[in-house]
Amino acid sequence: MYWYPWKDISRDYLLVLHSSSTVVLWNTVTGEKVWSHTYTHVPLFDFTVDPFSLRNVIFSSSGNKVLVCSDIALSEPASSGHLFQVTSEDGSTTTTNTNIYLITYHKAYRNTVFIAINSSLHLVNPELMCCLARVPIESNIVSWMPSSRRDALFAVHSNGAATLRVAKFEPTEEKKPNASFSMEKICQTECVRPMNNQRIVAASLCPTTQSTVSVLYQNGKLVFWQLSNERVPLIYRASFIEDLFGFNVNLDTKPIGELSLHQLSQMGALSSGVTCVRMRPMDELTKVENDPFANTALGTLHLAAVGTNSGTVHLVDVFSSQIYRDFSVQPSLVKCLEWGGVYSLVTAGYNHSLSASQIVRNDVFITDIRTGLARRIRPETDESPITIIRVSYYHCYLALAFQREPLEIWDLKGLRMLRKMSRSCPIIIDMAWSNKHHSFKTTESTLQSVYKENLVLLDSENRIYHIPLRGLHVRDGKMVNTQWKSASAQICAMTWKDDMLAVGDVEGNLVVWDLGRRQSRQVRDVSHSRVLRMTFSRLAGDHTMAVLHSKEVTLWDTEAMTRIQSIRMDASKLCLDADLCGLSPLVLTNDNTLRFVVSNSKNQPLMDKELPFVYHDDANQVVRNWLEGTGSRKSSADRSPDEKQEENFLDDALTWLENQKNPLIETLEADVSKLRRERIVRRFTGDHFSADLISIVIDRFARSDTDHLPPNLQMFWDNAKFKERESRVISVACAAEQAMERRLVEQAVVVGGNAKERVTDRLIVSADLRYASIKAALLVSSQDNEKAKSLIKLIATNLIASDLIEDGVELLFLVGAGGDACKYLQSQKLWTKSIVYAKMGLVDPSEVEAKWIGHLADEAKQIRVLAEASRLNWPDVVEATSSVDPILARLILRTTTSTPPLSSCPTP
Repeated sequence: MYWYPWKDISRDYLLVLHSSSTVVLWNTVTGEKVWSHTYTHVPLFDFTVDPFSLRNVIFSSSGNKVLVCSDIALSEPASSGHLFQVTSEDGSTTTTNTNIYLITYHKAYRNTVFIAINSSLHLVNPELMCCLARVPIESNIVSWMPSSRRDALFAVHSNGAATLRVAKFEPTEEKKPNASFSMEKICQTECVRPMNNQRIVAASLCPTTQSTVSVLYQNGKLVFWQLSNERVPLIYRASFIEDLFGFNVNLDTKPIGELSLHQLSQMGALSSGVTCVRMRPMDELTKVENDPFANTALGTLHLAAVGTNSGTVHLVDVFSSQIYRDFSVQPSLVKCLEWGGVYSLVTAGYNHSLSASQIVRNDVFITDIRTGLARRIRPETDESPITIIRVSYYHCYLALAFQREPLEIWDLKGLRMLRKMSRSCPIIIDMAWSNKHHSFKTTESTLQSVYKENLVLLDSENRIYHIPLRGLHVRDGKMVNTQWKSASAQICAMTWKDDMLAVGDVEGNLVVWDLGRRQSRQVRDVSHSRVLRMTFSRLAGDHTMAVLHSKEVTLWDTEAMTRIQSIRMDASKLCLDADLCGLSPLVLTNDNTLRFVVSNSKNQPLMDKELPFVYHDDANQVVRNWLEGTGSRKSSADRSPDEKQEENFLDDALTWLENQKNPLIETLEADVSKLRRERIVRRFTGDHFSADLISIVIDRFARSDTDHLPPNLQMFWDNAKFKERESRVISVACAAEQAMERRLVEQAVVVGGNAKERVTDRLIVSADLRYASIKAALLVSSQDNEKAKSLIKLIATNLIASDLIEDGVELLFLVGAGGDACKYLQSQKLWTKSIVYAKMGLVDPSEVEAKWIGHLADEAKQIRVLAEASRLNWPDVVEATSSVDPILARLILRTTTSTPPLSSCPTP
């Protein structure tokens, strides 16, 4: 999918390839389809959009074919596109995989697409339907990321290595395309040790700096690589691609200093194979006396502990969705997890035996999250696996239930076993400690606390037992009389809070037993699926209950027995565990994702402190003040009368501009130092349009041999440089085997020079001997005779009228009537082609540019402003910018105009 910008709006339309044949343009504001088009003749797998002309989209298809479409817009495409085969299928390639696994447009060269097949990278020109070059590359590339502001190319490989190359079109005397295109490797990172959970699935280049690469791993981890030359600090947005590569008047991209890629930072992710989640008991934090961590992150964060198959526990800050800390707590998987206090974790698990035996060695550890110290609670022994652990309300007792062994009760403070139940103890299905029926006393003689707590057990026969504990004494369990008999549905989950004891069975039935009122309420869950876990909220006096099923988590008001909320997973996901943070569910799913579902924050505005710095309204001014070394920004109320007059300066200056014939500085050297600082500000905050506009203004007033306009602005280069860059590519295309000859000859004639000579040589050896030879003779002949020119113009007009546009345009440029050809192209709505041909083949393209800019006024207002700036039409630039960005308009105005008379315009 691709955000499809239209008329300067980049967030409303989404172009999506839904299946192997259907392309849909969505209106994301209304949620409706703008259009849906089906390409039935070929299967489609991926696509890329031309950054220089959004109407051009190229799709990868089966084998080594691509589908080229040039009519993508807000209206449904009228054609089925043109199918093009990248490489010829000969006998040597039939045994290898020829599918395209990577396709992307070059963002610095027009009409250039990178296509990766096997271990080769093909450079394709979709307009000429030909392969410009074939370069051998590594076959394990995951992402290929061209820069738009330099001829630089980033690549990320499946082994974790990131590489940076510089590409160059440099036609040589050798008539082979590969000899005229080169990619020089500048730097490369080390490979990552191959692991199952270290597989790279995607990568992206930062569109703002174009010097930072983010790499996404299969386990969700994000790694950021930063390009550096050791002259700038290794901080994100401290350097841009322009600071690391020069782009001179010879149109060569050269590294500045010795470049290298460094790992800037990384964002952790949950390990593969998550098992369980438990929310930290935040209400216990206030009970910790003399807590040295009270005012630190460890003492204030709402942390959820997530266990994994690798024995690691992640502490996740549920409000920021960031992993706060990781602990490797035990050598086996974390099967069970409970908080043993606000700073302690109790974990249990075992490694699966390779045999069919039910005997394992259990691991039970308690870990201090302040120090990371893990202590084994009970020794290893051959026994039945542990299935459930529960920590008591005061965090002083630990109950361990086994698959086939009797229940054990442990003293969690002294790490000693208090009692192991007799062999007659039933198989435990679930258990719960009371958070109400408990107490403790401190003896005066020893100052030791004696705790009294209560535990209830649920067995496989739907029987409930009550076990009281006092100090180090564990009494025998007594059966509780209930209405649930062994003949009813199997009860499989239980939870207890205050006087509420709730149970759930395998059919989805929920029963809440009010022990104080001696009454029960029952409801049948509509999911009809087994209850996996139940838990009450920890808020005092609140009896909201979360119920976990395999495909959903539901919240219930146990007072009224009504469902409050339901979080249902899609068909591909299963719920593994759940807990409550306040009244908001935490859901752990089998796609290794922890979801925090905030139920009471719908339509709540974002607070200023939650916004990243670059999204603050005054971010530009903060950076601007820092660069200028001035004080903080003053509010409107704090401004003096003289400072308030600054607000009226722009309107007065615009009025003065309208009355001046030639307000431009033609002879004086303009001071562009403020513009350079402002460009840094706009680049830092990601305002690409403003940065591009400032670059054009600086280029027009202070051109430099070492700081040429970047390639993404090549439509606004001077004609000579634009012609030179296009000539390089067309000259290379003249050596391509499958180029559309008629269109290639047209472009070569328009650009002239070396390209015209090369295409003439191509025509001489063309397969269409008669037609091509006559055309070659025409190209090398002289058309200086006026009568011949008039006749050729007439022939060209007839050809264009007969829809032979390439031949007609070619003849008009051949006799110096390129202006007429561009006018015809504009009359046929071929605006981009007209301005490209005008810059390549006309001495003075101003008339064509003027009509093109008039067209942009309705279609692309931002590009129109850039075009006006490239033509030094400053009044229109300032007027168009003033309504949306008065600070930038004022800065451009002061740089590009002479000082207005005091009588005409007050000086701010």
